[in-house]
Amino acid sequence: MPLNVTKQTEQEIEEKVRSGGYQSADELIQEGLALIEAREAFRRAVAEGQAELDRGEYVTREESRRRMAELADRYRQRG
Repeated sequence: MPLNVTKQTEQEIEEKVRSGGYQSADELIQEGLALIEAREAFRRAVAEGQAELDRGEYVTREESRRRMAELADRYRQRG
């Protein structure tokens, strides 16, 4: 599939490939798409975390510390 890009974008792609950072324009575009997917996944995770907070589904710092201390005590008791 041919892509239409601006002259500036074409020059930037060529420079990235020429500098040795990428083997080809295709490799550069694939990495760019992977970064977009990672950013989208991050945004989905943040949105889900915010939704959980909004629903009151979270543990306070004090509760988290209490749970960690309890786990540490159990671990120490096992020897």
